[in-house]
Amino acid sequence: GQSFFSRKDSIRTIYASLYNELRKVVAAGRHAPPAGPAPCLEELLAHLAEQLCHFTQARTEMADLYEKMHALATQKCVDSEELVAALEAVLAKYSSRFHHPILGRVEGGFQTEVDVVSQLLRCQAQVSEWRFLPALLGLHGAHSKLAAWGLLLQRQKETRKHLFGGQSQRPVPPPHLYVWLRTFQASLLAKFTLYFHEALSRQAPAAGDMRALASRAAPDYHGRIAAFVRKHDASSVSLVFDNRGSPSFQGHGYHHPASYREAPKGVEQYPAVVSVPAGDGRAHTHWPAVVMMMGDRATELNALDKAVHFYDDKAQSTYYLARPERHFTLVVIFEGRRSERDTHVAAFLQEVAGALRTSRPFATLKPGSKG
Repeated sequence: GQSFFSRKDSIRTIYASLYNELRKVVAAGRHAPPAGPAPCLEELLAHLAEQLCHFTQARTEMADLYEKMHALATQKCVDSEELVAALEAVLAKYSSRFHHPILGRVEGGFQTEVDVVSQLLRCQAQVSEWRFLPALLGLHGAHSKLAAWGLLLQRQKETRKHLFGGQSQRPVPPPHLYVWLRTFQASLLAKFTLYFHEALSRQAPAAGDMRALASRAAPDYHGRIAAFVRKHDASSVSLVFDNRGSPSFQGHGYHHPASYREAPKGVEQYPAVVSVPAGDGRAHTHWPAVVMMMGDRATELNALDKAVHFYDDKAQSTYYLARPERHFTLVVIFEGRRSERDTHVAAFLQEVAGALRTSRPFATLKPGSKG
């Protein structure tokens, strides 16, 4: 069947046509003579048609939301919580509108879809606020529901094969929405692995284990950053979190809700989420200059896609900064003077910062589109 972005007729036109046909069934059932043939059947059909009318309306509103998300792909920042609120409004409006047992699979499929999209968007919002546990729970919940959805698709494939007596049929690809949600989840997992690399490393049995696990992420951000540092002899690459205005901030990983830590001040309000090479104290000596640039060049960092360049005579160091999202800044530091037009640094920052944007996954939401 056609996906929510139709290549020919508008999906709204298809659902509007279906809605109109279903309304005719509803009207016919209501006006059927009581003594007519199979009055109970007519009544049941009218009842199911009415509930399917609500389903077509729900699908139309979901299509509107997906198109809105796709349009947001061009923006640097996305308010994921606003999208979650819109999703919850659709669910609250229609959750009990097509509940007949015969439509159980229809209702269950719709509920699963909304749950997965909601959990992934919530996870995205929590990662962007550097909240470890809520982000982890969102990822796990979405993974579980997607795994169950994938199993159902596999069973449908096997059933189709048995119906045709094992004859080879042209393979039916999984729905585009399912494929996109798996891709969205994979991109969030990769981002989560980078943002919480230090907390996850503490749980790894050995140092090499974390490297091996991170390499399975797509993309492997930490591996790409380490490769860039080695190849171009960078002093360090750090992802800096601006936690100003976050009273609950307590540092890396999970913290018990009842635990207390005094709010950070000064440069401590800008911790390195991850630094490569790890445990190298040299990067910290540059922090006052980095924090100053994050403040002085904030307008450029928020508006531009390209890197902000700065050479500090006193430190004899060159800094490149790029901001993938509101609270996070990528910082590349080189010893000595480097050109503002260094194409290798520019390409690296554009690639990594671009991939980390909250709006990036929405670019592939439409079939045939490229991220």
